Amino acid sequence: MEFHFTFKGMDSSPAIAEYAEKKLTKLEKYFYGPVHAQVVFKREKFREICEVILTGDGERLVVKEETEDIYSSIDFAYESLEKQVKRLKEKKKEIRPPRVTTETRPISPQGYTIQEVEVSPLSTEEAFQIFRKSNDTIFLFYNTDYDRVCCLYRSGDKEIMFVPVLA
Repeated sequence: MEFHFTFKGMDSSPAIAEYAEKKLTKLEKYFYGPVHAQVVFKREKFREICEVILTGDGERLVVKEETEDIYSSIDFAYESLEKQVKRLKEKKKEIRPPRVTTETRPISPQGYTIQEVEVSPLSTEEAFQIFRKSNDTIFLFYNTDYDRVCCLYRSGDKEIMFVPVLA
């Protein structure tokens, strides 16, 4: 996990940064790829504010907590982020992989067949996550990032290639 700390209205403190890093590193287990955390510590009058922007797996989570103590602000920010990440994880679990109909029919004497596939609208990251969990060689989906039908292909040596379908 990569961190970037900013202190506004207060002296920079390695102890505060280390405490926040220790807390936020626990969230890394909920992500598949690299995670970036931008943490801003502010002091305004008698309030201590901790603002965290967490970016990973194509998601951007923002939390802002303020209390009278910076350490409790960090704790509350961590708890809020953990709730958001768990909610996001549950939401992604609900996405089901496309179903392939069992009905196949030959269209020519050479043995070609048609196989109807339900194409689900997914982001690129969601499609890769589902594809990595499946044993399929080819995975078709409607890519919401590119607004077109795309294909993921797995070769024999388990390399994954992203092949956009040209319109």
